[in-house]
Amino acid sequence: MKKSLTSYADIEIKAIHAKSRRLNRFLKNDHSYVLLDMIEKHIEEIKDRYSKADKHYLIETGDLIVLCLELINEAKQSSDEVLSKCYPRFHKKLDYLIKTTC
Repeated sequence: MKKSLTSYADIEIKAIHAKSRRLNRFLKNDHSYVLLDMIEKHIEEIKDRYSKADKHYLIETGDLIVLCLELINEAKQSSDEVLSKCYPRFHKKLDYLIKTTC
């Protein structure tokens, strides 16, 4: 299987996830729900900044990617395995939409 993330990204996500999980365990929060809440807030912030042509939306998009990768990690799944299932799904959906729309 091809790697979607670099080794550096894997190491960083695992380190961030460990710290985040530790903090939420200390606060007695369900880590997955905290991540989902943060994902939702980041989506709204990205939309808001994008609509105002504030280029900081790109950094917030990067934050969203980290949160999503953390959620995959929380489920004890491989980001590469999950993404390798997503790529063909996107191709198939887009090919279908192009075929039926254009």
